[in-house]
Amino acid sequence: MQIDPKGELILFLRLSQAFKNRRQLQDRDRALVIAGTCAGLLGMESIEKFCRTLIMQNNRGHMIRKWDSFSDALGDPDFESFLRQVRRKLPEEKAIELLTEFDYRCGVRKQDCKTNEEFAAAVLGIELDWLRENFGE
Repeated sequence: MQIDPKGELILFLRLSQAFKNRRQLQDRDRALVIAGTCAGLLGMESIEKFCRTLIMQNNRGHMIRKWDSFSDALGDPDFESFLRQVRRKLPEEKAIELLTEFDYRCGVRKQDCKTNEEFAAAVLGIELDWLRENFGE
């Protein structure tokens, strides 16, 4: 299973927001699993923790409860199998199609942000300082 964390992080964060707006929380959680995994691979600890927290708030029994972070889950055969299932249901191409189908608009632009982490936080609709304060190390 090949993941392009830089290319997919913002895509799946945007998709999670689109699903949230449509009150499709189970689908939002799938998008957050992929986004959280990307954030973990990129070393964006506060983003991955925030993604995990959102999932757990919606579903206390979610598989991700077994690990403290997506970074911890990476490499575990159980998580890898789960991630493959999620990615089969929600591949990158489908994510792009869904954003178009939902006519999702996100006014956040990368050039308006100083860092990738700030960009990711802005897509989620939260301030980077708040994110770091609540989900940083």
